[in-house]
Amino acid sequence: MNNPLKLIPAIVLIIAVAGSGQTHGDIKLPAIFGDNMVLQREMPVPVWGTANPGEIVTVSFAGQSVSGKADAEGQWLLKLGPLETSRDKQTLTIKGTNEISLKNVLVGEVWLCSGQSNMAGTFTESKGRRINPKDFEADYSRFRFNGHNKGWDTVSHKSQNRLSMVAYYFGKDLYHELDVPVGLITRYNSGTPIQAWMPKEAAEKIRTKLKIPGNWRDPQDKEPRSPGFQFDEKIAPIVPFAFRGVIWYQGERNAKSETGYEYDQLLAFHIKAWRDLWAKHAKLDPLSFPFYYIQVPTQESPTTGEWPWLRDRMRRTLDLTENTGMAVCYDHGPSLHPENKEPFGQRLALLALANEYERKDIVPSGPLLDKVTIEGDKATLSFHHVGGGLVSKSGDKMLKFFELAGADGKYAPAEAHIEGDTVVVQSKAIPKPLYVRYLFRKPTPNPEVSLLNAEGLPASSFMTDNFIPKRNGGLKPAEARRLEREKAKTKD
Repeated sequence: MNNPLKLIPAIVLIIAVAGSGQTHGDIKLPAIFGDNMVLQREMPVPVWGTANPGEIVTVSFAGQSVSGKADAEGQWLLKLGPLETSRDKQTLTIKGTNEISLKNVLVGEVWLCSGQSNMAGTFTESKGRRINPKDFEADYSRFRFNGHNKGWDTVSHKSQNRLSMVAYYFGKDLYHELDVPVGLITRYNSGTPIQAWMPKEAAEKIRTKLKIPGNWRDPQDKEPRSPGFQFDEKIAPIVPFAFRGVIWYQGERNAKSETGYEYDQLLAFHIKAWRDLWAKHAKLDPLSFPFYYIQVPTQESPTTGEWPWLRDRMRRTLDLTENTGMAVCYDHGPSLHPENKEPFGQRLALLALANEYERKDIVPSGPLLDKVTIEGDKATLSFHHVGGGLVSKSGDKMLKFFELAGADGKYAPAEAHIEGDTVVVQSKAIPKPLYVRYLFRKPTPNPEVSLLNAEGLPASSFMTDNFIPKRNGGLKPAEARRLEREKAKTKD
């Protein structure tokens, strides 16, 4: 794979990661470092911690040895040069006045897996969720994960109740396809909005820019949902641990709390904030590690929540920041918590294998809207990721769930059909179309889709307008409806 970081030699760097001004005594490491961990191959690997101010610290691993001095606040950071893949157990040694030896360390591919409840969903036997026993017929001794404050563990019958299902299915495909050690760092929390995963000052910056109210339109804007809370608790302690990239399954809370429309700006900002933090603390050039995410399929109600806007803004994020990918999973909705997480992990793995690991034979995504050409009463749509061709899910000539609107913004159902690698959309009710949308909302939410590519991957839902959804000002839907009724009575 093409990775400019492979060319960076071993570097010794001493920085202040966080200042307390106190004497630290023995060398100490963050909890992310431990026995059985997996280190990232082919790029610099930061190792950091605390010691006595001015203490000389030496890090040794895989034939490398780098040394440096702790700063006046007892903080130190050293970097190993790019490491080769290693399936053999090795020992990472950190030595100063005391010595720490971390055993059974492998070198392979490491990914950070983060988000809210759907990423947090684990294999819970009481709910009938178990890894297929046949999976364990493979040697999983080099397939490992690190949960929040739980240390590193091997994927096993015993440990699976602590492992994210989405992360597992993603990692499983990488583990088998790449035949290298795989380490998953899982950091998630149910019901949390994207701003909780940003540094607090960053969240305030983007909130102000987008003119979002101070409470983020969320009546429950408090711990653990408050801006910066999840970042401080779960992400800051692992910066700048080396990994290949991030997988992300989050957005439901923002759709519920009326910031789905702004999500493209929020997600792009969030990705940049994380990339900049890792680069800053590791003293590396600007990073653009891959960031792959699930397009949230939820639509529990035909009238509430900004689900269609959230999905479309997730799609638009792809044009706002590089090295990103979106796994389309509408066909596995509309529940808030889809039971079967295997397709979600598998589609994230397709993105990683095709883009980061250069598997040229893989089509990484379903069709994504590219261009809309309007001539007279007809809109012609072209797509990225056509793969082996566009197909109708039902096999019918006409596609479902397409709509057109004119200058007044009022949508009407439209007829749509495939012509080569394009889709042609028309409606007698809209003689002069300006806008088109697909899979916006259904009267009865269900997972039915219409447009696929020949590889069986569904097309992303989309809308081409920029109409702001009607909002309740952060009120719960029932409360908003009650106020609307009261307002109507007053008018009468």
